[in-house]
Amino acid sequence: MNISVVICTLNRPPILHDTILSIMKQELKPRQVLVSSTGREHMLPETLALPGVEFVLSPMGSCVQRNRGLDAIAPGTDLVVFMDDDVELCTSYVAEMARLFTDHPEIKIANGRMLHDGGRGTRISREEAIKLCREYDQIHPENAALSYKSVRSGYGCNMACRYSSVADIRFDERMPLYGFLEDRDFSHRTTLGGHPPVDLHNAAAVHLGWRSGRVSGVRLGFATIVNPIYLKRKANTFSFGFIFVQYWMRCLVGNVLGLITRDKEYDRVGLLKGNFMGWYHLLTGKCDPEHILHL
Repeated sequence: MNISVVICTLNRPPILHDTILSIMKQELKPRQVLVSSTGREHMLPETLALPGVEFVLSPMGSCVQRNRGLDAIAPGTDLVVFMDDDVELCTSYVAEMARLFTDHPEIKIANGRMLHDGGRGTRISREEAIKLCREYDQIHPENAALSYKSVRSGYGCNMACRYSSVADIRFDERMPLYGFLEDRDFSHRTTLGGHPPVDLHNAAAVHLGWRSGRVSGVRLGFATIVNPIYLKRKANTFSFGFIFVQYWMRCLVGNVLGLITRDKEYDRVGLLKGNFMGWYHLLTGKCDPEHILHL
């Protein structure tokens, strides 16, 4: 398979460099690694010098940066893999994804297996991530039977897509900056009426979950409340009950508990303030994710 990787980054050159080094160690190497950012200063010179690595200029925001990456995909690409800039891949990750998409032409989007997901839990160091991947590589049998299960959504930190299915689809740039739920929206529109996204057990990786380079707590808190309603109105992506429980209540409870336990990894005060600003925004009859730019 001809494989391209798209990575969005901002203000994290050393972290990005180590992520791309893990791509360089793959058993099956992509022919393109497209780094989408607002300027070359967000990359180390030695990163850009690596074989197959290309810089793509883009305005700031996860959706528009991913779209600029898609625009730069080389002709003849079979598989495009979207990754965060703080991921460590086990050496067979790309090869296993290619095997899945070769053997199962009905699948359009697949996520890898997270040995540890710092994006949804505790942040992890690069050294710890490398150790987890090495241990997995040592015990992972070659050509093991593919094991996967259907899931609700693609997961943007490591989301492989059949390029022929997504070539004309773009991330919604009305969700600016961090673009909360842009992966859920993209995968929903891509797989609508077809095979749902899958989690592939054989393709393993670690998401470090570094917090630097993200938007402010207030803005993220606002997007957590408004973006799910925007997507419901746009494409009926969620039920209101799902939004209420999975996004609104979980975030509210998590932020309150974070304040009580003095969680220092997240701006809990800012997140709560953003949550209430989002609810007020909806109560006034509006539902504009771009309002985040005015906060």
